[in-house]
Amino acid sequence: MDFGLTEEQRDIQKMTRDFAQDHIAPGAAERDRDKIFPRELFTQLGELGLMGACIPERYGGAGTDFLAYILALEELSRADAGVGVTVAVQTSLATLPIVTFGTDEQKDRWVPPLARGEVIGAYCLTEPGAGSDAAAVATTARKDGDSYILNGTKQFVSNAGHAGTFTVFARTDPDSPKAKGISAFIVDRDLDGVSVDREEDKLGIRSSSTASVVLKDARVPADCLLGEENRGFAIAMQTLDAGRIGIAAQAVGITQAAFDAATEYVQERTAFGRPIAEFQGIQWKLADMDKDLDAARLLTHKAAWLKMNGESCTAEGAKAKLFSSEMCRRHTAEAVQIFGGYGYIKDYPVERHYRDAKITEIYEGTSEVQRIVIARSVLRR
Repeated sequence: MDFGLTEEQRDIQKMTRDFAQDHIAPGAAERDRDKIFPRELFTQLGELGLMGACIPERYGGAGTDFLAYILALEELSRADAGVGVTVAVQTSLATLPIVTFGTDEQKDRWVPPLARGEVIGAYCLTEPGAGSDAAAVATTARKDGDSYILNGTKQFVSNAGHAGTFTVFARTDPDSPKAKGISAFIVDRDLDGVSVDREEDKLGIRSSSTASVVLKDARVPADCLLGEENRGFAIAMQTLDAGRIGIAAQAVGITQAAFDAATEYVQERTAFGRPIAEFQGIQWKLADMDKDLDAARLLTHKAAWLKMNGESCTAEGAKAKLFSSEMCRRHTAEAVQIFGGYGYIKDYPVERHYRDAKITEIYEGTSEVQRIVIARSVLRR
């Protein structure tokens, strides 16, 4: 479905789809099995402009619009959900906050290597005691002359194992309640006191990196402060508004891959002397998948269109992520069901899609958090 897309958006969608199917999909099962982070693929994606698709050209990006970037994310996730989320974190969470809130000097220094895929970026918000309650950040940043001293541990950091630049949220005012005392920092990996620990062994998206980031008396120059001091929580939340649209696109891509596999399988598999595609029970499963894929795409494209045009997209991004992620988990399970016993073994891709699906309901705000965001929007109206 490409209703209302511009020629440029269709071109980016096709370019990404062709590259993903030729160069990403063939190795997806092996990367999943062996937990391989395909660094060379991200170099290639950088050369295509897809590591910074919606980043301005003056900063090394491709200068496309946000919807074109979302279309690319769907195609990447359709081939390998781990690759899709790596690019999503790189762009939405690591690079766009610097473009949006950074000084000219910060943009010139950090954005081009990220946008070109020369450096991998990561977003450090979640902590062992601060997940859905993101304002409960315990990592501290104490001002010391022309630097800040950071101490704390960030958990479940996507891209961390290979990242060279981190966006870190830390408490600069311990006396301020919750969100009011949090600031954002751009932190280079090679600073003393910055280390990456505990690469997680995950259920799904196993070709992506998820690890902890430890800050132990890490001295961060004051010019690495992103935005204003004690105003970092607003940066974190605005960044997640855009990031959630990317996860919605990831969920659509995973579901599309499962739907494609199921549609092909039902026309080849026979039972009781005929293809199982002829049975109404199977047809209804396919009908529901197709219907919900269209609905999820439309919600996702609407949220991306609002973001692209500078409109508020908080509630719309939450709706897109909530619907798409729950749809993804439900229909990848149906794809496994359609394959029967074959769907439960690793010879077929649907079991991988099923495992990849679950995380879309959790990261960048759980489904429960999305319902809170949507309900608040309803009540304000």
